[in-house]
Amino acid sequence: MPRHRSAKRPMHILIFGGTGDANRIIRNLQHEFGQDVRLQLSLAGRTSAPSIPDGVPVRIGGFGGPEGIIAHFRTEKIDLAIDATHPYATAISANIAKACHAVAMPCIQFHRPAWAKTEQDNWIIVNSIEEAARILPDHGARALIASGTKNLHAFEGLEKTWLLVRTVDAPRDTFDLAYGEWLFARGPFSVEGETELLERNEIDVIVCKNSGGKATFAKIEAARDLKIPVIMIARPGGEPVLQAPDAKTVVQNVRNFLEQF
Repeated sequence: MPRHRSAKRPMHILIFGGTGDANRIIRNLQHEFGQDVRLQLSLAGRTSAPSIPDGVPVRIGGFGGPEGIIAHFRTEKIDLAIDATHPYATAISANIAKACHAVAMPCIQFHRPAWAKTEQDNWIIVNSIEEAARILPDHGARALIASGTKNLHAFEGLEKTWLLVRTVDAPRDTFDLAYGEWLFARGPFSVEGETELLERNEIDVIVCKNSGGKATFAKIEAARDLKIPVIMIARPGGEPVLQAPDAKTVVQNVRNFLEQF
C-alpha cells in the first residue's frame, strides 16, 4: 500500500508518453505512491485515439523545443520528469534532456532494452530508414514496411519491390505509395497473426526499427520461423539522464526521489 506523507504536498510528475509503456508506468506509480504523487501525461498528438489512463490530466501537442518544456515545468510546478516516449523519438527526448539539464530538473528516461539477435535471425542492420530503403531491392521483392509513419518518403520510387506499409495511422507527410498497399493496424500482434500476414502477402523481407518490448516482437519471431530477412534500423542511444530499462526501475527511482522530496 502507498505511504501517504500528509505533511507535504504531492510530488508533481510529468510523464512524456506515446507508448503503452508510459501508461503502465503511470498505473504503477498510482498503485505504489497513491496521493504522494500528482501525475500529468504529455502526448505529442501524432496518434489518433490514443490510450489515456484514467484520472490523469493530459496535455496534447508539442512544446516548441526545450524553452517550451521549461516554461511548462514552471507553470505547472513540475518536480520530476519521466521520458517514456518511443525509443526512436530522438528529437523530443533530446529536448526533454536539454530542458531538464537547464533547470536542474531530475529526469528519468525509460529506455527499454533493444531486441537481441539470435543465431536463427537473419538481420541486416542499418543506421537509417534511408539506408534501409536504398538496400531493400537487394533483399526482397515483397516487403513489409513496419518502421512507423516518419520518413516513409525514403521508399518512394522503388519499382522492383512491392510494399505492404503497416502503420497505426496515415502519415502526416506526403507519401506516394505507387506499388503496394496500406495496412492500418495497432499492436500488440500475435506470432500466428504475423505468420499468416507474411504468408498471405508473400512477404520475403521486413523493414523495421529495433523498438524493443513485446507489443510488436511477434513479427521478428514470425520472420525467424519463416527464415525471412529483416532489415533492422539500429536503435539510437539514450540521453544523458538517469536511465531505467524497465517499469520496476522507474518506480524505484521515483521512490528514491520521493524520499528526498
